[in-house]
Amino acid sequence: MRHIPTFTRILFIIASAALLHPAAMTAQPQKRFLTLEQCRAIAIDSSAILRSARMMEEKTEFDRKAVLTNFLPKISGYGLYLWTSNSFDYDFGGGALPIYKNVYGNLVPDLMKDAAGNIVYNNGIPVFNQYAVIPPMTLSVDLANTFTAGVSVTQPVFMGGKIVSGYRMAAIGTEMSALNTRLKAEEVTVSVDEAYWLLVKTCRLLETAESFSATVDSMYAFVQNAVEVGMATRTDLLKVEVQRGNAALMLAKADNGHRLAMMNLCHILGLPLTAKLEVDQSGFDIDSTELLPESVYSGADSVEGRTDYQLLVKQAELKRRNVDFVRSDFLPQLGVMASYGYTYGLKLMDKTLLNQDGFTVMATLKVPIFAWGEGYFKVQSAKKEYGMALEELERLEGLMELERTRNQYAVSEAALQATLARKAMESAEKNLTVSRDQYELGMETLVNVLEAQTQWSKCRSEWIEAVADYRLACTKYLKSVGSL
Repeated sequence: MRHIPTFTRILFIIASAALLHPAAMTAQPQKRFLTLEQCRAIAIDSSAILRSARMMEEKTEFDRKAVLTNFLPKISGYGLYLWTSNSFDYDFGGGALPIYKNVYGNLVPDLMKDAAGNIVYNNGIPVFNQYAVIPPMTLSVDLANTFTAGVSVTQPVFMGGKIVSGYRMAAIGTEMSALNTRLKAEEVTVSVDEAYWLLVKTCRLLETAESFSATVDSMYAFVQNAVEVGMATRTDLLKVEVQRGNAALMLAKADNGHRLAMMNLCHILGLPLTAKLEVDQSGFDIDSTELLPESVYSGADSVEGRTDYQLLVKQAELKRRNVDFVRSDFLPQLGVMASYGYTYGLKLMDKTLLNQDGFTVMATLKVPIFAWGEGYFKVQSAKKEYGMALEELERLEGLMELERTRNQYAVSEAALQATLARKAMESAEKNLTVSRDQYELGMETLVNVLEAQTQWSKCRSEWIEAVADYRLACTKYLKSVGSL
């Protein structure tokens, strides 16, 4: 075997360690400490659903402002320009036009009469005394460079209530968008709370598993020493080894659960799944006074404060306003328009006929008379939609009240469960301490000690589960009464 220099062997050992444990050669990412309120703020700020809801809220506000402009006069300019390459010629064959005479400022026909004073007719046509002869001629009309331009102002006076109803509906839409944004924020908050307390729970379960594993390892070392001095049997050692296997499995499951819970919270917060978080666990250590359900809910709580309930109320109000909006199409409508314009062009025989400006005012009135009942049917249809909205509001209000009551009971049950689990855990801790001490004195069997260890681990895990359930029950109840 060739001799390998000491320095080379050292480098080989370091390289091998890096390959087997790459994390040891790189700096571990620093854990980020977060409280529940911080997690809520991060999730709300990074939520894509909330960003869309906020944009919808901004959109409806722009819509409301757009509808508001319908109350104001509209000013617009107009213009028309016409150019043709050729003029239009019209041949006039000429003829004779009868001449009228002026009698006291009035033009009367100068008709021919006979001696008896009767009008003379020619083929049924009265004959005039004099005629003006018009010679044949060609009339030239030129439309080149003809244009008109001006400005107009239109102002609705009464549109059957359509503008008012439209604006009120737009305002309700804005309010609904704001409520929808708040509802999405509440949903995100609930998701954050669930993920947060799950992570805290898995942290505590991991600590419990580590403590249980350390206790079993300590017992194994004690029994192993006892076997060497003849104070215990090989069978006792095998029993502890079985317990060590159970503890190792429990520890592996707790560690996996903790890793998945951390990844889940990172996902909700919009952070990389590999991010390392450390959450505030102080809210998990609660005493019996904090487990009073009355501190969470009161008799004054109701579903009327819920965001989704308020959305339903606004939806019904929107349907009610829609009745007036539909009715406005079948009511009289009055508008006023004023315009000022200038027109130039239209030459006849090289003389410009149009070269003037003018001011015009016009009022328009539209009065529906008969449309085969269309207005009545549409209004009735809109009223039915409003009625259905009220029915839906009443139905969902009942379901919300049922949910509130169910969540209230859930808080009470979770509080009781946590209280009982804490007492059981404290009893299990005392039992484990006594059993272990008595075993070391030879006054207790190994089986009883191992059972006490298992019972302590089970009771502590149940207490952790109960506290987490209580925290989530409180969150869900507060959301069900609009207090989250």
